[in-house]
Amino acid sequence: MQKLLLLLILSFFSAQSFAGSCPDGSEPVKSISEDGTYYLYNCGNANNKQSSSSSSNTKALAGIDIENNPNIDFFKPPQKPYPTGKLYWFGRMWRMADFNKDGYSDVLYIGTMNPNNVEWTGEDTGGLCGGGACKGNKPLPSLFLGDAKGKLTYVPQLLIDKREDSGMSLGRQLLVADYNNDSILDFYIADTAVGTHNGFRDSYFLSQSNGTWLESSKTHLSHSNFEVFDHGAATGDIDNDGDMDVVITETNWKTGTALWCLINDGTGYLNKRKCGGIFSFALELADIDGDGDLDVLLGAHEFEKSIDFTGIVWNDGRGNFNKHNNTRLPQHKKKWGSVPEVSAADLDNDGDLDIVYSRAGVLYVGTAIQVIENLGNKKFKDHGIFPLVEAPDDFIPTHEGNEWNDFIEDIRFRDLDKDGDIDLYLSSSMSLKTDGMVLLNQGDFAFELLLPNVAKKYVTIDYKAPTPVSEEEKAEEQAVLDEIAAFEAELAAELGE
Repeated sequence: MQKLLLLLILSFFSAQSFAGSCPDGSEPVKSISEDGTYYLYNCGNANNKQSSSSSSNTKALAGIDIENNPNIDFFKPPQKPYPTGKLYWFGRMWRMADFNKDGYSDVLYIGTMNPNNVEWTGEDTGGLCGGGACKGNKPLPSLFLGDAKGKLTYVPQLLIDKREDSGMSLGRQLLVADYNNDSILDFYIADTAVGTHNGFRDSYFLSQSNGTWLESSKTHLSHSNFEVFDHGAATGDIDNDGDMDVVITETNWKTGTALWCLINDGTGYLNKRKCGGIFSFALELADIDGDGDLDVLLGAHEFEKSIDFTGIVWNDGRGNFNKHNNTRLPQHKKKWGSVPEVSAADLDNDGDLDIVYSRAGVLYVGTAIQVIENLGNKKFKDHGIFPLVEAPDDFIPTHEGNEWNDFIEDIRFRDLDKDGDIDLYLSSSMSLKTDGMVLLNQGDFAFELLLPNVAKKYVTIDYKAPTPVSEEEKAEEQAVLDEIAAFEAELAAELGE
């Protein structure tokens, strides 16, 4: 396993702090390292290929650069390692990174609380507790540290939340970055709330000098108890000042607010302000037009006319996203109009970022991926839908929690088959059908779909999860293993293996 190299080691310097530091009195040019994990500053002299007067050499760091860092060991983590099966009702989303900088990949999970007032009403998570807020103990995130023996160790003592009402309601997005510029990764959790669509206050964990992470909303957020239904969220340096900011979605018809930007002052303190955008559910930050700043990729609920924008809102260079400065992307609202996630990577090795949407049907029935090629100059080509799971034509859902809900929560990019192009690794915390699916890049935007049991050839899955110690824990863990084994046997039978 390779060590995460100097993660954001230089990002604590702002561009202003370098003013006049070059021999000719000019400011150095900021660029990103080849592995995408830290900033470089270079003066425009004869010994440097970069020119201080050229903006084309600069690149703002995005959360997807950290998430898809090729220099950390990547494997398929356990879907619900003990005790996450007890802590979280559903939605065990994860991020993999070297959090403690020991050279080994760690895994951080978030999820949904187990309410004590469950009363199913309506069609979605907004009606799981009788139409009101769900009540009960709220769990903290779960950090598992990796080691040289391929073992994951649960370390709850490293995450500290001193709030009176601590923990998460429904942790929907996990944004990992070095917010306080100490070269250690921190994390921000966008919390949509379970039981209502009013949102719940978010969580913000910053690294401490003693090796722990402290929930720091009260001291490092301008609005620590701000509640918003932030179904979409992303992190990146949207104002190109050398630190990581946060962007979250809102759907507020009264005020027209679509995006909130939490602007980092360089110390990890985030100041909230409106920053434009268009109503959406999925959000990612990426430099789609290659001008050096991060644009917002948005995904809609295309079945609803009021939230039907799927496309890009362009950055004005200062971290603002004017809703009129946008480019719509092709929709597939007839069957695949729900867009829970979006990401971007260079899939054809032409130097620009292509776009991948996670799609589902009404009430998340069925699952598909949409791939859009970036042609340059803000032109795009839709390569259509790659179906992953399709429900019978006569299936009529009554709730999002139906048996054909296998939607893709996260899209990750790695060269899994080591052939020089980027492949897609798909994650779904609640589905054995789609969790760990792989789309192998065959070139020219053709992909070979590998089911999870076949994808084992390219993705390590034998990382050792924490060992249960009681009989109850052993039984719970065995039930999960039996369920996985039964599903893989069913898949093998369907494939004729």
